[in-house]
Amino acid sequence: MKYALMICLDGADDWIYVTEDTKSCDWNLKPVLYETSELAEEAAEIWRLPGKEHNVKIVTYDDTV
Repeated sequence: MKYALMICLDGADDWIYVTEDTKSCDWNLKPVLYETSELAEEAAEIWRLPGKEHNVKIVTYDDTV
């Protein structure tokens, strides 16, 4: 199991994954994955705005699909 970051766009229920920069515009988006929740939490800090920390969450991600 790996971990990914999700960002809420509208402050309610419109969530997207933080994705890798594939240097391509082919819509083949790949979430940035982390081996541990601790690493994901560290990476999430850059996305957390004061007072809006709830708009960033760490989720488990099954990369075998």
